[in-house]
Amino acid sequence: MSLMGPEVAPKGECSQPLQGEGRAGLFRAISPLMGNALRELRLERGWTHDEAADAMGLSRGQFIKLERGERGLTERTIGLAAKAFSVPPGRVIGEAQSADAPAEAPAADRGAPQSNVAVPHHSDPVDTSIFKGPRNVPVYGTGSGGDGGDFRLNGQIIDHAPRPPGIANRKDVYVVYLVGDSISPAYEDGTPIYVDPHRRPQPRDYVVVELRGEREGEPGPAFVKRLVARGAGKLKLEQHNPSGPLDPIDEGEVVRVHRVIPWLELIGI
Repeated sequence: MSLMGPEVAPKGECSQPLQGEGRAGLFRAISPLMGNALRELRLERGWTHDEAADAMGLSRGQFIKLERGERGLTERTIGLAAKAFSVPPGRVIGEAQSADAPAEAPAADRGAPQSNVAVPHHSDPVDTSIFKGPRNVPVYGTGSGGDGGDFRLNGQIIDHAPRPPGIANRKDVYVVYLVGDSISPAYEDGTPIYVDPHRRPQPRDYVVVELRGEREGEPGPAFVKRLVARGAGKLKLEQHNPSGPLDPIDEGEVVRVHRVIPWLELIGI
């Protein structure tokens, strides 16, 4: 008994076996004992018989006969299947994938977005420069606060701080170093805080509040608190340490209320 199977013609061509020499010699049938993975490949992709047949350029009936082993695979049909299913020819006849070849992704994972997470090696140094901009944000000096405040803004520029990416184009931002622990753990004593003088603070924002000085032209007491409400001529604030609201402040005593820029906003999130 011969183990040679018939050749399958593409759609629209004669489906009779090719006999003799010449053209038939180019499309030798493969022994059915070598295996047939067409069904496995089709199911991996979730294709119907019609979809698989169209991908290979065959009729539905021709593909079903190949898949069932009723017709033997040939070099040509193996090539058509390899191209249609995007696999090496060996996969079509059920050969095990080479250990050196890249593993085929499961069908459920095909088309899934690739991860954009780059995990650095543990020994690689962290490049903190990407979080720093030019050192052009003025740092204002502070003095002893005295009664009614944590510090006094003296109006002098004592340094310049880096400009994080989130405020790359923000005008008139400045930095002060926090004095005291009244809003700890949100901000600790000595922490540099970035302040936006133009964006109106909203309730729950942290704010720098400066009061009027005892004499005209003198800096008044200042502090950093959390805004509760502002209206009806009163400024209502709270702190964390000790926790609780402060006595409302008459707006007539307030020189300025500036918003502290949150850390996530500074880095552009």
